[in-house]
Amino acid sequence: MYLDSVNPVIQHDSHGDSIRKYFSSTIVNYSNSPSKKKNVVITAFYSNKLAVNYRQALQKIPRLKEFGNPGSQFYVQFIDGYAGKYAIPVFDSSGIIITANGINPQNVNEYQFRVIENKRKVVLPWTTPKLFCKAYLMTKIADPNKIDEFSAYIGQFKETYGNALTFQIRKISMPDSIETSISAYWVKWQPRVVGVFTFSQLPEFLNIFKKQWTSPIEDPNQSDWSKDIALLKLKKDFRYNENDLIFYLDDIIKSKRIIEYNLVNGKDSTGWTVNDFDFNLVWLKNLSPGKYQLKIRYSVQRNNICTYAFTVKAAWYQTLWAKAALSLLGALAGGFLLLLWRSRKQAEKLKEQSTLKQLVQTELKSIRSQFNPHFVFNALSSIQGLITKNDSQNASKYLIEFSNLMRDSLKASDKEFVSISTEIKILENYLTLEKLRFGFDYHIKVSEQIDASAFEIPGLFLQPLVENAVKHGISALQENGQLTVTFEKLNNDMVVSVNDNGKGFNENESANGFGLQLTKERIKLLNQTLNGQQIEFSVKRTDNKTQVIIHFKNWLI
Repeated sequence: MYLDSVNPVIQHDSHGDSIRKYFSSTIVNYSNSPSKKKNVVITAFYSNKLAVNYRQALQKIPRLKEFGNPGSQFYVQFIDGYAGKYAIPVFDSSGIIITANGINPQNVNEYQFRVIENKRKVVLPWTTPKLFCKAYLMTKIADPNKIDEFSAYIGQFKETYGNALTFQIRKISMPDSIETSISAYWVKWQPRVVGVFTFSQLPEFLNIFKKQWTSPIEDPNQSDWSKDIALLKLKKDFRYNENDLIFYLDDIIKSKRIIEYNLVNGKDSTGWTVNDFDFNLVWLKNLSPGKYQLKIRYSVQRNNICTYAFTVKAAWYQTLWAKAALSLLGALAGGFLLLLWRSRKQAEKLKEQSTLKQLVQTELKSIRSQFNPHFVFNALSSIQGLITKNDSQNASKYLIEFSNLMRDSLKASDKEFVSISTEIKILENYLTLEKLRFGFDYHIKVSEQIDASAFEIPGLFLQPLVENAVKHGISALQENGQLTVTFEKLNNDMVVSVNDNGKGFNENESANGFGLQLTKERIKLLNQTLNGQQIEFSVKRTDNKTQVIIHFKNWLI
């Protein structure tokens, strides 16, 4: 138990962005009736790098129900969090962080909390909270006329796997009544392969990937995608040309370092290797014929290993007798020419496969970027804040702009290229939303020499760059922030620049950012397919302003 210091992420995050980056959250209250005095709201924060399907957690881990909290509790289930009506599953050593809205430095002496192990043993008796942090939720519990500014920081708790902790809060004036409570269960967990795809089955793989990341708005019932028997099939035997295999796992992964695998072929072994993707899949390429055992584990629980046995069968020319015959023919001139031709064709095939794999990886990231639960949560939080302030006019405006942005983004994502005017419309919708949130000023300028309706650029190409400028540049400046997007003609070229007066950033340190990395990958792939045209990307700092420049060469011919 860590009761004497506040977790640094919780302590220093003033907007909630860092919290949502590293943690999922669950919120529980015992009364949601507006006619009664509101009870304390208890909030749990836990790692989001590994999770089971949030909506089907109770079916996948039935024991969570044993540690459910009795009473007429009211809970909120976010897109990337578990419900509070049953125990929260915890998979790694970071444990769980508990805070309480409604308890602040002024009324803290009216409340106590305790911790119970497996609902039987009191491991921490009734204790008065000592620490406080900024309130993560906008509630009016301590004072119905004022939004809670601080929350009681109960602590960060860890337990051994197979055990559960229940956190209870009571009023000292009502010692026999529990104000609110929440439970966490530390689960022994190992990966589970739910489907195997060959390289020729990439369309089926992309369909199940889209289904996994379907928005709750599109699928309100949140059906369990892992039970789709039409798309998910387990196969053990593969032909010699089915040697690029994707093993799909039934969990939510947000960091490639979570998955580790070891491919064993007889006495040969790759050793434990960190995965190549930050998704729930392991992709093995160019496998030789043989019998394999794929061992997969999560880095947070290395003792729990999943083993999947499979075989890649040899082609006739890969057998011993065929190799001997080919060796004899290789001494002949005709055999030499034949092998030379086969080598050239194989090189071309490998090059085509390499390009296709890059396109597939980019499509994977594009699918996930089309539905960003963190951005949606920020937008809804902003709307809630406006409603709380009785600013119904701006709340209505925010909702309209938010729906326009979602609609236009989904339309643009279906096309590789859109008109400049369409891209500008998406940018204006996005910037209008962020301006309501941060108050900065922005301008989009298009040279009179450029016909915005006639010329096209890659769809949703500039939005990640503008979002990066807002997030890392001008959001902290609020009303003093200035952002300018310009489209200029330079001979037959078009130069687009995104300028902001933020504090700036180190390009090398920001290279792993999702928006910039996706943009650079798209530029690399586009430059391979464009005929006589090229796109160049650069970042510089001039006159205390950050300038991102996209140079479209031979674009206005």
